Amino acid sequence: MLSRIAESMFWIGRYVERAEDTSRLLQTHLRLLVEDTSSETESCRNLLALMSVSHVEHPGHEDLLRVLGYDAKESTSIFACWAAARDNARRAREVIPLDLWECINTTWHQLPSGRFRTARAHTFLDWARERSALFNGIARGTMVRDDGWEFMMLGRSLEQVDMTSRLVASASLRTGSTNWPSVLRGCGGHDAFLRTYRGLHTDREAAQFLILDSRFPRSVMHGLAAASDCLRRLTTTSGQTALQSEFPARALGQLRARLEYADIGELLEDLDSEMTWVQDVAAQVTAAVANNYFAAEDPTAWITEGTR
Repeated sequence: MLSRIAESMFWIGRYVERAEDTSRLLQTHLRLLVEDTSSETESCRNLLALMSVSHVEHPGHEDLLRVLGYDAKESTSIFACWAAARDNARRAREVIPLDLWECINTTWHQLPSGRFRTARAHTFLDWARERSALFNGIARGTMVRDDGWEFMMLGRSLEQVDMTSRLVASASLRTGSTNWPSVLRGCGGHDAFLRTYRGLHTDREAAQFLILDSRFPRSVMHGLAAASDCLRRLTTTSGQTALQSEFPARALGQLRARLEYADIGELLEDLDSEMTWVQDVAAQVTAAVANNYFAAEDPTAWITEGTR
């Protein structure tokens, strides 16, 4: 597969997953704002910092909706994620099914292009999640399981690891017993959690479920395992040497081992730094994948006139 196509497929997976997970994170935060007695500005600033946004002063919930929701100029917004996914889909048009392209293109055309009231926020966020689910359903039902599929799933898995870690870290931004139920609902895992733990609702079990339970498809551990499997299959089919694929596979394996054998109580005590480390590893693996599989920008060619 051409490296430019592989890169586009990788980023399609990441951007669509990021749009869905940003919707979940934003919806979880808006629900917590109703129950939170602390400063709205401080809560919004904490969430924006969690998403690596630091340029908004004295943010409120309207700023939050703009930055993470509909503003086309904000690279972190749901709008920007779908726009970037569409740009990459256009470059990979030759390898993606027509139905998948139409899903991406239609979603982009239906995105709100301006400010909407807070009352509409949950309707928009539900719609954004449903469009991502539709994309994933069409992809699973129509795509050949070739290298293009593997690169898209690798991007999706790494993004899921990153964003789930941010959702988990958001539980430490406030205090109170309502945090983890809201985060579980944001991940779509509240009902599955109650069935798994038979109604037992503590911070320890909730963190263990979202971080370590590989049976839950949105957990950090499940995403790490899926990314490792994609890398293994790509190494087999792409002719990559063991040395080239060693770092990303080793980094994912070390992270899995660290989380799997860590004491859950210690994870909870230092949740912010542990989840930041998860995000750092995801970024390092992304950089290694780009270096190994995607062609760098072509160097400028020197042209001398008058020669034959």
